[in-house]
Amino acid sequence: MRKILFLFLFALSQPGFSQTNKTLDSLLTEADKPLPDSLKLKVYNEIGFIYTDNNAGKAIDYFLKVNELAKKTSNRLAEANSHYDLGFAYFLQANYERSLQNYIAAAKIYETLKDNKRLSNAYMSIGNLYFENNNIAKAAEYYKLAEVIVLKLNDDIRLANVYNSWGNAHDKAKSYDSALLYLNKAYKIYVEKGDLFSMINILSNLGLTYKHLNRTDEALANFEDIRKRIYKQDLPKDLLAMLYNNIASTYSQAKKYPQAIAAFDTSITYSKEGNVSYVLMENYSNLSDMYAAMNNHEQEAGYLRKFYHLKDSLFSADNKNQLTQLDADYQLEKKNSELAKTEAEVVKRKSQRNVLLIIAIAAAVLLTGLGFFYSRIRKKNVKLEEQNITINKQNLELQTLNSVKDRLFSIISHDLRNPLVTLQSYLALSDNPLLPAEKKEQYRLQTSNAVSQTSNMLDNLLAWANMQIKNTKASITPIDVDELVSDTRSGAEAQASQKQVLIHEDLSISTIPGDYNILSIALRNLLTNAIKFSDKEGNIWINAQRSPDAIVLSVKDEGVGMSPDQLLELQTKQQSSSAGTAGEKGTGLGLYLVQELLQKINARLEVKSEKGQGSTFSIVIPA
Repeated sequence: MRKILFLFLFALSQPGFSQTNKTLDSLLTEADKPLPDSLKLKVYNEIGFIYTDNNAGKAIDYFLKVNELAKKTSNRLAEANSHYDLGFAYFLQANYERSLQNYIAAAKIYETLKDNKRLSNAYMSIGNLYFENNNIAKAAEYYKLAEVIVLKLNDDIRLANVYNSWGNAHDKAKSYDSALLYLNKAYKIYVEKGDLFSMINILSNLGLTYKHLNRTDEALANFEDIRKRIYKQDLPKDLLAMLYNNIASTYSQAKKYPQAIAAFDTSITYSKEGNVSYVLMENYSNLSDMYAAMNNHEQEAGYLRKFYHLKDSLFSADNKNQLTQLDADYQLEKKNSELAKTEAEVVKRKSQRNVLLIIAIAAAVLLTGLGFFYSRIRKKNVKLEEQNITINKQNLELQTLNSVKDRLFSIISHDLRNPLVTLQSYLALSDNPLLPAEKKEQYRLQTSNAVSQTSNMLDNLLAWANMQIKNTKASITPIDVDELVSDTRSGAEAQASQKQVLIHEDLSISTIPGDYNILSIALRNLLTNAIKFSDKEGNIWINAQRSPDAIVLSVKDEGVGMSPDQLLELQTKQQSSSAGTAGEKGTGLGLYLVQELLQKINARLEVKSEKGQGSTFSIVIPA
C-alpha cells in the first residue's frame, strides 16, 4: 500500500480553497453573456476552480478556454496559470503525460516573467508528479530546484511545502527517521502560520509515515485529529478521497478489517464523485492486498482485476517513456535558451565596441548579416540534433539486437553441438555387432540424457530469445499451485528417476498470482537444476507457503551446494555452466532466464546455499 500525497499547490490565482461568492449556476449564466474577453477569462477561471473539487474533466474544459483567451489577449501570466491549473486537473485524472506537458509549459512562462514564487510551485508540482510515478531521483531534482528559489524568497510557507515534499520522498525511500524530521519541520511552520489545510496535509503524511513504521496507534491518532479539524469544513472530493484511503489502509494494516472496509467504501464514493481516477485505482490495489491478507482470494482477484483494468485504461509504459522524453526536451530547451542568451550578450558587447568605429548603416548591415547567418546556423543545429537523436535511438536498438545475437551464437556453437555429437556417436556404434549389450544400453542412456538436456535448453533458449526480442507483457492471473507443481514435476520425473532422486511436496496454499508460462518455466529450471546437482538417491522438496508480506515457492535439494564466490556470480548474473553430479551438461542460461522472467511479474529469485550442504532457490512474489 503506497503513500498518496495531499497536493495543495494548485491554486495560484485563488487564496486557499475559498471560492467566489457567486454560485456555480450564476457563473455559468454569466459565461453565456457577451462579456469582454478579460472578464470572460475570469469567469471561466472561477468555474474551472469550482469543478476542480468534484469534476476534473469539466475543470479541464474551462481551463482550456482560459488558456485560449489568455493567448488571444496576450496575457502571459494568465496563460501560465491556466497551464498550471490544467497540469493539476490532468494529474487528478492520472493523465500524467498531459499533466507534465502543462506544468513544463507553465514553468517556461514563469521563467520568462521572472515570477519565482509561481516557478517554485511549478517545480514542486513536477516533483510531485515524478514522486507519484515512483521516480524518486527525478522528484528530488525538482524539489531541490524549488528549495533553492524558496530560500532566496525567504517564504516560510513555501519552505514548509518543500520540507513536506522532502519528507514524502524520504518516506518512499524508506528513510523514515529523515521523513519524520522533515515532516515535523513543515508541521511546525504550518502551526506558526495558522495554515489549517496545510496542517491537515502534514498530519496525514505524518500518519502515513507512522503507519509505515508499524506505529498504527499513532497513525490513527493523527487521522482522527484530521477528522476533528475538518468536521465542519467543506473540503474538495479529491482530498476527502485521499484522506479516507489513508485511514482505510492504516486500519487494514492494524487488521481492523470492518473499519477498513467502511473507510475504503467512503474513499471510493468520493473518488467516483470527484472523478479522481488515481485515488480510485489506489483503493482497488489496497483492497486486493487486504483481502489477500484475509485469505479471501475471490475478493482479492476481483479487486486486482478492477485495478489493472483501470490502470491499463489510464497509463502504460509508453506514457512513462513519454514523461522521460518530455523532461529531456524541457532540459534541452533550457540549455539552448541559456546558450542563446550567452550568444546574444557576446553580439551585444561586440556591437558596443564597434559602434564608435563604424557608421550607422554599416552597423545595420552587419546586424542583418549576423541575424541571417544565426538563423541558418540555428536551423542546421536543430536538424543535426534531430538526426543525432534518431541515430542514438537506432544505435541502442542495434546494440540490443547484437547482444541477443552474440548470446544465441555462443550457446548454439558451444552447447548445442555437444549433444548432437553424442547422438551421432551412438548411431554409429549402435550398428556395431561386436559392441556388448551393456555398452549399448549405457550409450543409449547417455544419448537419452543428451536429447533431454538439448530439449530443455532449446525451450529455455526460445523463451529467452522471445522475451528479449518481443518484450512481451506478462498476464497476471490466479494460478492453481497443485496444477503448476504437478505439470512441472511430471516433466522432470524421467531425469529424477535416472538418479533415483525422490521429489517431495509441501503446498500450504492453493493459488498464487502470476503468469502461468513464466512460473512454469522458472519452476522447471529450478527443479531440473536441483536434480542435476543432487547425488544419487537424494531428496528434493517443493514448498509453497505464505509469509506476512510475500508468497514463496521454493525448491530445496541436498546436493553439492555453492561457494560464496558462486553465489556472488549468480547475484551479478555472471554465472557460467557447471557439470552436474553425474556429469550433466548445461548452458548457463537457465538461472539467468529465471531472473529475467520473474522481473516481468514483479517477483524475485532468492538463493540460500552452503558448499556441500545443498541449496534452496525461492521464487518470492509480493503479497
